[in-house]
Amino acid sequence: MFKLDDKEYDETKLSDKGKFSFAQLQTLGQKKNAVLADLNNLDVLVSHYSSVLQEEVKVIGLQKEEEVKKES
Repeated sequence: MFKLDDKEYDETKLSDKGKFSFAQLQTLGQKKNAVLADLNNLDVLVSHYSSVLQEEVKVIGLQKEEEVKKES
């Protein structure tokens, strides 16, 4: 059973063309969910590496401040 336009249908009663379309929609839904999960994982990684880079930039900034103090 599946729902389309707020009506329930029995997919076993579909023609071959309808069954193929139904199967394609199921496959596309699964692929879409996988892509959304990948996108979420990429967002997490971007956030992580941005944080790492921010910390590295702070270290470089501190090192430059120390060099300037030593030169003075």
